[in-house]
Amino acid sequence: MQSLGTTYALTKQLGATITKRDSSHGRAAMSVTAASRIQAMLATEEHAAAIAAFYREVWNPHATAELFVATRRQAAADNVAAPGEPPPIAIVLEGDRVIGYCGSVPQRLWDGVVEHPAYWVKGLMVLPEYRRGPIGYLVWQQMAAQLTRATMTIVTPAAQRLFRASGYTDLGAMTNFVRLLRPGHLAQRLDVAGLGLGLPRWIAVGARLAQRTGLAGVAGAGVGVVADLAATATRRAGARFATDCTIEPPNRDELDELWREARGSIAASPVRDGLYLRWRFGTDGTAPGLGPEGDESRYLFITAREDTRLAGIAVLLHPREHSDPRLRGARVATISDIVFPANRDAVGLALLAGAERAARARQADAILCSATHRALARLLRRQSYLPLPGNVHFYHRDATGVTRWPLDLGSWWLTRGDGGADEVF
Repeated sequence: MQSLGTTYALTKQLGATITKRDSSHGRAAMSVTAASRIQAMLATEEHAAAIAAFYREVWNPHATAELFVATRRQAAADNVAAPGEPPPIAIVLEGDRVIGYCGSVPQRLWDGVVEHPAYWVKGLMVLPEYRRGPIGYLVWQQMAAQLTRATMTIVTPAAQRLFRASGYTDLGAMTNFVRLLRPGHLAQRLDVAGLGLGLPRWIAVGARLAQRTGLAGVAGAGVGVVADLAATATRRAGARFATDCTIEPPNRDELDELWREARGSIAASPVRDGLYLRWRFGTDGTAPGLGPEGDESRYLFITAREDTRLAGIAVLLHPREHSDPRLRGARVATISDIVFPANRDAVGLALLAGAERAARARQADAILCSATHRALARLLRRQSYLPLPGNVHFYHRDATGVTRWPLDLGSWWLTRGDGGADEVF
């Protein structure tokens, strides 16, 4: 592993032409010559202006050096993995320009017995004109040197190969479960061929024909009636719990008590106690961005109570029109997180029913819930959630050797909101 601040002199043999002129995107030809000096290092406040410029180019047009410094200092104060220390950020500089970036989010991991400090890797990004060269490798090597215990979710095959080569274990793809609330409306709009379901071509062609003739909407509405009846019939066990929907989460003590009860039936998970849930999703339903994107998301908190005691909680991201072309403007609400004892199905059913009511009240077309734990996946199927093939893979590495983590994804309690992944479909 390279030491901190290592300077890499990259010649044409390493990255002759990073990219050629791309007339459709207006990118100019970029070359790394013998005169170029590329530096991979950990970011400090001295790099604030350069990092803010990178953020503006890639994620957040409103980023400033002052905002970066303030966010970094707050992250140090909130760091649950190493209190007082800013979470590691690795960068690659060409001169004084940031061309590669990799960030991290502090977390604690539960191994079924005790909690451990760790980081969630987030925001690995290289400027488009440098993506055919070694910049991604360099920024990742710099970050990897800092992390002894870390997790991440990855989509692209190139990134997956990079992390496997660094000793990270791929536990598999997270399944996306979708509950259709207005299937007739969706059937007329969805790009069936683009959803990645592996369906025969003739089905996709037939779906487009049905959309043009209006039959898709009629058929979808019929399917919706059957799904609603099935979901209602299987959630009766949860009717004895009082559910509520608020913009403020329960207090920290209640959430801590819930986590202590829930974790006993879970073999592995990010810690979901009061400190985490109120930090991640906000104390008023407005959560700060976990990374440089700077977006604020609006959340609702669905609670299930047994008498007055908190028995479970779900966090619902407000429905919004997704830019994903496959969804064609559909309004999708997301179950970003959910916490309840895995051996108490009735609590889970009550939370899912409450989330559905809240989503319908806000005119959502569908609810998305990405889940890995077998107990939650089973309940989602009982509630007429359709499993869609996942393309987001979960990676894990623990170089300490302190504990043996489960290698089957079904033993991990992972949700869509982990690492801030609930912003995309």
